Amino acid sequence: MQDARISDIVVPLCGRDSGRLMLVVGEEGKFLLLANGKNRRFERPKRKKRRHTEYRAPCDGWTREKLLGTGRLSNNDVRKALALYAADIDSEERGE
Repeated sequence: MQDARISDIVVPLCGRDSGRLMLVVGEEGKFLLLANGKNRRFERPKRKKRRHTEYRAPCDGWTREKLLGTGRLSNNDVRKALALYAADIDSEERGE
């Protein structure tokens, strides 16, 4: 199992947000700060223990560069990154 880092896409395994795609927007020791741009905004991310998340994939390059470069993203950027990942998974399942 791969350890999630800033700008990776994860899924919380327990709690209210379990099963939803989230973007790692920060790290605090053994905690990850998660946002999805809708229920969990970038300004108030969810603090979740690493062991309570499942790594899925890195986000797209543009989002990664912007987050690591400036340390900020708009909520729209977070939603776009998660939508791109979901679209990729959808196309793989259909065999495109």
